[in-house]
Amino acid sequence: MLALAAAIFAGCVWGITPSLYAQASREGGSARANFWKSLGALSVLLLLYLSNFELPSRVAMIYIILNAALGTGIADYSFLKSIAIIGPSRATPIGFTYLIWTAILPSIMIGEPFSAFVFLGAALAFLGIWLISRGSGEWKMRGIVLSLIASIGWTLSPIAAKQALNYVSEVTLATWNSIIVASLYLMLSLPSPRVRGQGKAALGGMIGVGISLPLYFYAVRELGVALASLTTALAPPVSQITSALSGNKLNRNEVIGTILITAGIIIAISI
Repeated sequence: MLALAAAIFAGCVWGITPSLYAQASREGGSARANFWKSLGALSVLLLLYLSNFELPSRVAMIYIILNAALGTGIADYSFLKSIAIIGPSRATPIGFTYLIWTAILPSIMIGEPFSAFVFLGAALAFLGIWLISRGSGEWKMRGIVLSLIASIGWTLSPIAAKQALNYVSEVTLATWNSIIVASLYLMLSLPSPRVRGQGKAALGGMIGVGISLPLYFYAVRELGVALASLTTALAPPVSQITSALSGNKLNRNEVIGTILITAGIIIAISI
């Protein structure tokens, strides 16, 4: 129950923080926003990490690097590029096919038990996200391929995390993940990773990575990749609900999509 609560909390937070990153990106660029996001995360994670210092082994470091490279590196970058080419309404449903793959591939690759109910829940959640994301956009092969690459990265990244967790704690994994990402985006944001306008990115990093990522990794360890990843489907409806609370009106597709995502997660965890 605690692991499920951790996963749900992380999924909900990840529906709120993108607006903070988006504002910071508009003011200072994507690379700079991601650098300050990682610094915000490290301001929390290093306190936890240094209080119980743990140096990863060589094998653990390989999986940590794979987790960071596949998720934040390849998948996130490809998804943002895809959005720029075909728009979020096209890129999101393709990218979120990772919900289906993570219900299947962990059982094949690392021997997790396969659950038909988790697969059904993932299918319902994917349908809900497709409904929420419907809108205008143009189909272009390059954008489609980039979204598929993002989907693959988001599928393999938590599998690498699950393997890393055989050797290190959730905090160690999240800390080294953020160190790697911060180093990468520091180089990309040179010559001056300026501070102006980046407070929102740092705040998003503190709660979205510094707090939520170790909780997600805890869920991956305790619940498995498939179920933990399914809870991340909460991010789009939470984002829509947050927008509605700000005065924007939800349409029928968004309401139905939210219901489907919620039903999918309930089916996966209760049957």
